[in-house]
Amino acid sequence: MNTPTMHIKPRDNYGLSLVLSILGLFMLLMLMLYKIQTKEPVPQNSNGFVVQAPTQKTIYLLTSKPSALLYAKNGNSVELYTAKIKKMARLISSLGYNTKLISTKDFKDIPKDGILFVVDAPALTEQTEKNLYNFVRNGGNLFFNFTTGFSDENGKYRGAGFTEAVTGLKLNKRLGFASFKENNQGSLFVTLRLLSPFATYLKKGESLYVVHYDKLPLFDTPNFLKPDLVATSFNQATPPVATDMTKSLHQHEAGMGWHGYLGKGKWVYTSLPSYAFYDNTDQADAYKKLLSGMIDYLSKPVIAKIYPYIDHKSAVFISEDTEYKFENFQRFADLAKENQTPVTAFIVAGLAKQPQYKEMMENIAKNPYVEFASHSTSHKQIVGKDEAYVKQETAGSKTILDKYAPQPIHGFRPPREELNDLMRKELSQSGFTYILGATQEHLYPEFDKKEPNLLIIPRHGTDDYSYLVNLDWDQKQIVDQMIKEVNFVTDLNGIYTLSVHTHLFTYSTNIEIMRKFFKYLKQHPKFKPLNGQALTKRVVLAKGIEQKLTHDGDVYTLTIENNNQLPVDNLYIKLFKNPNLRVTKGSVDQSTSTVKVDNQDNTLYVNHIDPKSSVTIHFQLDSTKG
Repeated sequence: MNTPTMHIKPRDNYGLSLVLSILGLFMLLMLMLYKIQTKEPVPQNSNGFVVQAPTQKTIYLLTSKPSALLYAKNGNSVELYTAKIKKMARLISSLGYNTKLISTKDFKDIPKDGILFVVDAPALTEQTEKNLYNFVRNGGNLFFNFTTGFSDENGKYRGAGFTEAVTGLKLNKRLGFASFKENNQGSLFVTLRLLSPFATYLKKGESLYVVHYDKLPLFDTPNFLKPDLVATSFNQATPPVATDMTKSLHQHEAGMGWHGYLGKGKWVYTSLPSYAFYDNTDQADAYKKLLSGMIDYLSKPVIAKIYPYIDHKSAVFISEDTEYKFENFQRFADLAKENQTPVTAFIVAGLAKQPQYKEMMENIAKNPYVEFASHSTSHKQIVGKDEAYVKQETAGSKTILDKYAPQPIHGFRPPREELNDLMRKELSQSGFTYILGATQEHLYPEFDKKEPNLLIIPRHGTDDYSYLVNLDWDQKQIVDQMIKEVNFVTDLNGIYTLSVHTHLFTYSTNIEIMRKFFKYLKQHPKFKPLNGQALTKRVVLAKGIEQKLTHDGDVYTLTIENNNQLPVDNLYIKLFKNPNLRVTKGSVDQSTSTVKVDNQDNTLYVNHIDPKSSVTIHFQLDSTKG
């Protein structure tokens, strides 16, 4: 779809830039001397999560008398309500912010652009709700959660009207509220979208277990919003199954946290109660990072996020374990070519070198949509074997497959998904750069901690063996589930991975399933299938990019550092800003770079950044409402 764009051209201001650079160096030196003299401490908490909070930034927390009385009326106590607010205040303080508890009578004490937390406040007066609404409209920043305002000052239930008025969300009519207690379907986890303004410190799409003792409100997400925090099952490929239900939530019902704008202000709402942030001691650090990201969003007028895969928000990775019934490899390769879909084949090298497959291997090597990778030499257990055997199964497989591949192979999939330190070492030393691993508790690939040259791609999609053998589903069920999973995972900006096996390509039904899925991907351009090398290149480049956004009034400066040895092309940056503001003018301090602005999608596009260099983009935001 063609969208209006504005081109930002390089500007010729060498003399001015030189003066400003000298002045900037002088000011930086003065600031460093000041820091040394004052020895300013860095806020830090017991879990090691360091935060640089804005100096003297105070966050206000509202205490609601009607809410306290409703707690007592329901058999709890006023003290319990107060304790929850104080626990949240301590959590916020541990992040480096000042906190102040205020009553509903003290709205005048909150700065016009201040941050206000309304925590676990089920009962609010109509006047308080009006004050909160106007606070946001006039430029305030509001965090609220759970069942805030679901009852009036007398404790009478009135629904989610306040939440709906501020956010535009609608309480789900099918369920309304749901719990996700431990059962045979699992429990409740939440995942933060990678391309969320909250993802400042929590960057990998980690799976967070949710402690909850209450039923949680469920909302339908309208088209103009995207949930930042989403309810997931343990494998993150689908929404969870609520207690007493047999099927998982629909995707539009799975939101658990959102951000948005109202008038001049901003809001954050989450269905999670406050104790979900501080009662999960095993993931306390992760929840602090989540909360810090939410506060960051409320604190800053604009947040810039680089696309996780440079030129795409998400990715699809389709691979085949090319092993038994090796001749079926041709069918997988033909499907990829027929649908022009990049795929990766993890090949058992010992089978590939057999004479009867020589011609097939040579033909498939000419197929531009098939990447060769290794599934070991013999497909036998490697973990626990001696070094010579491990080398034979890793480096040895590469030696064999490099003879057939149009270029040296880079990917490895361990048999039985088993991996140990000796395998990692041999893989890294022999030139492998990525591994398709087992299911992980995060959506984004990460570099191995012991062998940082190896990228571990997490597996999330249900593979064909599970569908056809363990579940015994029919063709329609399988295709529908694949479509459901690819939409769910990519909407979180993760990598949807689908693994298939050659021996299951013996059956025409299975081939037709894959043909339908490939066709679906081709019909929907929002999906970006990538082979392993293309995916690895993007993740490596993204790791080597840093960006910093500053502003002076309505004039913003975005500096993008490319620390890579390679150039970065076709980079997209998402701007999270008030929709009433649009980029009206700008310039770029790099003659080799061109920048385009899409005010409709709130993105900046940079065509090229040289290796080991930076691009500085200056732009101005003006109101569309005069």
